[in-house]
Amino acid sequence: MGRPVTNSPDSRYYPFLKGRDGEFRALEQLSVEQREPITPLIDVPPPSVTFERVDEEKRIQIATVDQALNGYAAKIVKAWGQVDPCLVDLAGFDPADRMANGEHPLGAFLSEAWAVGLAAVPVTGPDRDRAQVEAVRDAISGRPLGAAIRLRGTVLARTDDFERSLGTLLDQIGKEPPDVDLLLDFGELIKSRAADTAAAVPQVIEALPEAERWRSLVLCTAAYPTELGSVVGRDETKELPRRDWQLWRDVISSRHDLRRLPSFGDYGIARADWLSPFDPTEMSISAKIVYTTDENWVVVKGEKLTANPLQFHDLARRLRHHPTFLPPDHCPSEPRIIRCAEDAGGPGNLRVWMTIGTRHHLEVVSQQLATLA
Repeated sequence: MGRPVTNSPDSRYYPFLKGRDGEFRALEQLSVEQREPITPLIDVPPPSVTFERVDEEKRIQIATVDQALNGYAAKIVKAWGQVDPCLVDLAGFDPADRMANGEHPLGAFLSEAWAVGLAAVPVTGPDRDRAQVEAVRDAISGRPLGAAIRLRGTVLARTDDFERSLGTLLDQIGKEPPDVDLLLDFGELIKSRAADTAAAVPQVIEALPEAERWRSLVLCTAAYPTELGSVVGRDETKELPRRDWQLWRDVISSRHDLRRLPSFGDYGIARADWLSPFDPTEMSISAKIVYTTDENWVVVKGEKLTANPLQFHDLARRLRHHPTFLPPDHCPSEPRIIRCAEDAGGPGNLRVWMTIGTRHHLEVVSQQLATLA
């Protein structure tokens, strides 16, 4: 069964990001020192659906796979650079998706990634189809960065099959555990199932073959609400518990008998699944600011953006006077919030506040992990 590798948690942080512009800008703003303990996983957005209304006619446009991937690796390089590795997953794409020339999307993406110098580690898993696994195998053959395996959904429940399924997958991609990051992605962490998830994590880790040999072992859950509107009302300020952080901390503090303690991963200030296509001709999104504290997210919500585009000034004022608001020298997010609260400069928009909230979240989590380590 193997001996325990360490009874201390790893301070490396694995944020699972949805590859949106606001998240990329947050990564781009991090200093070299701030990036060092972070390895992001980028979930590449699948082809987008856009809506527009012309007179009485509503038109729907679906991007092609080529359009979705064109220049995307270069966007990641701009945000993350060419030196530090990042994990890249195209899990949101349909298995039947192909480029116009018939190439698998993952193979096409990685070809562009190598061309622009991105240190991309491709992600696969036992739930992926043969074509996806072969695309990973072909892309990493002869390259030093290795691969990542993401266990999620029903795969995590089949612990008695781990040795066979992981062994087969390693054979298919031609790698050994020391060259592979193993990601335990439990997805959305619902309050009513948090205890069950916490109990399942040690069972999953104990069932892993050669748990101590994998290049990294990451536990990721998502506590940010899938439907924020159901828990935070209009013009409300509310604290939401970071149950993903609490669960991981409980695991590493109470289970020192585990053969290996997992690193921490989360979905940042975003939901785990992909949003359904948003139709701005039928609905409007509300303004909000999400601010991470040690134990909670403070969500300051306003009204519909179309009704009041300047309302972020008021939201920033409400956040600034919240008792958990940190000192101005904590990180660059606090001065930006204070400036907005004082009506200095523009109010920003949802993308700007996603950048501010994501950067602040990355810094808070990194500091927490460094303190624990």
